[in-house]
Amino acid sequence: MAQPNSITQIQLEGFNFIENSLSIGSSVYVVDDFSLPNLLPFPFKLTFTSAIICTHGELKAVINQRRLTSKRGDILIVQYGSIVESLASSPDLKTISMAFADTDEGNLFNCPAEELGNWLVHRSIPVSLHLEEDQLQRYINLYVQIKELYKDTLPKLKDEIVKGFISISVASFLSIPQMSMSENLDSKIESRQKEVFLRFMDDLQLYASHERSVKFYSDRLCISPKYFSKLVRQASSKLPMEHIQQRVIIEAKSLLRSTNMTIREIADALNFPTDSFFCRYFKHETGLSPSDYRQSFN
Repeated sequence: MAQPNSITQIQLEGFNFIENSLSIGSSVYVVDDFSLPNLLPFPFKLTFTSAIICTHGELKAVINQRRLTSKRGDILIVQYGSIVESLASSPDLKTISMAFADTDEGNLFNCPAEELGNWLVHRSIPVSLHLEEDQLQRYINLYVQIKELYKDTLPKLKDEIVKGFISISVASFLSIPQMSMSENLDSKIESRQKEVFLRFMDDLQLYASHERSVKFYSDRLCISPKYFSKLVRQASSKLPMEHIQQRVIIEAKSLLRSTNMTIREIADALNFPTDSFFCRYFKHETGLSPSDYRQSFN
């Protein structure tokens, strides 16, 4: 199993080992033959932001408890910190995939257009876009040309080629008339309930490994715990504590599967007072002790 501080690099190796990938340092990659390495067991916590343009075949995934399907022309953008529970692809899957690590270099994806933040407003919701056939073909042609330019460019200037392609990509994506977020929410839900729930999901992605108090999340939204619970339940049919427990468990499963951290270290990482408290919490929610869960995959 991987050490915690090497998870990012192991995930990025799926890009780094591909011959002729476009890259900036060890933080930004653009490839057209990407597949996750076998070292990534599910579930795992994504340690970079990813944009995947499907050019052939089909990709199915469960990310942040949302079922997603991408086909030719679809664009899927998944932000740092998301939990990937499963990935499956058709044999003919081909993509143009980008990875942006959580570093200064990796923040390039957020720089080319201020408007980008408007449709990445909820980090817990993968963004789903679609390129029409003529748009997709032009984009593929552009990528092919960029690859050729990249090969012939001086090493010290290669970064500029990649930055240019990313800027063009962002501008192209922002020009798509119909942009939809992959939400599993009833369209009849009132906007206030919906917004509170989505902001709660975003906060869980950032803070669940340290905070399990309903009051913490209601305070961040400047509303009372009682009213907060009411809105979350109306939007999702679940109480906030149920969502918190679900997220904490999947964070724990990710650490148990993708690191060699001890049970005590995982308990500390998830802000449990003792490892025995963590074990009881985990077993109550899953029916297995953390050790039994880990051993079931060996």
